[in-house]
Amino acid sequence: MRSISTDYMNTPEPERRETERAPVRLSGELRNGYRPRPTTIERSREIREIAARYIAENGIWRFSMLSLAKHLNCLLPTLCYYYKKREELITDIVLRHVETLRARTGLAIDEAEDESPAGELHAFAREYLLVGLAEQDFHRLMVGYADLAGPEDGKPFITRRESLREMVETRLTAHAPSLAGKPEAARALSRAMLDTLSGAAVWLEPYGVVKPVAYAAMVTDWLLDQAARS
Repeated sequence: MRSISTDYMNTPEPERRETERAPVRLSGELRNGYRPRPTTIERSREIREIAARYIAENGIWRFSMLSLAKHLNCLLPTLCYYYKKREELITDIVLRHVETLRARTGLAIDEAEDESPAGELHAFAREYLLVGLAEQDFHRLMVGYADLAGPEDGKPFITRRESLREMVETRLTAHAPSLAGKPEAARALSRAMLDTLSGAAVWLEPYGVVKPVAYAAMVTDWLLDQAARS
């Protein structure tokens, strides 16, 4: 007879029912001869990771819920329990990645040793690129998302992306006060920085010849120089 762990028995009934749904298998160590059931959050995370990798390898136009279900070796209704349609899955991947970028870059700015606007921009650029490389499949999908999303689906993404740009613009105008009277120039420079870092996150190899930290510093120095010339 299979033994039931005390952790499971002490789990509240609603949460216990969630752990009993088991369409998609996750890898994990055996415990007492049995593989522990992954939680709904763990399964959703795995689906997002595999979907982003599948899109990176096969292209967005070959991606469908049916093709992903076959790739996961599960039934389509099982996959639809987590995401009803491909647009919902893609949007969730992108928005979660943008939120990760916002949280990590904000934390990097707060913890920057150099608290000047230039120092905070260096911290922002370094963390932005490192997060993009760490979640490279997610980042590739984010870069092309604006062209894929419809007007309604794209609004939350555009709002979050603009908040990232504003983080750059605020520090850029603090570093070069002359930009305060040139909002279009400040907006263009901050957008150029994000576009350059995003492009690098797509093509750079995390452990290649070009070092991410050095590249982020170079991009930031270029931005600061352009801001001073404006």
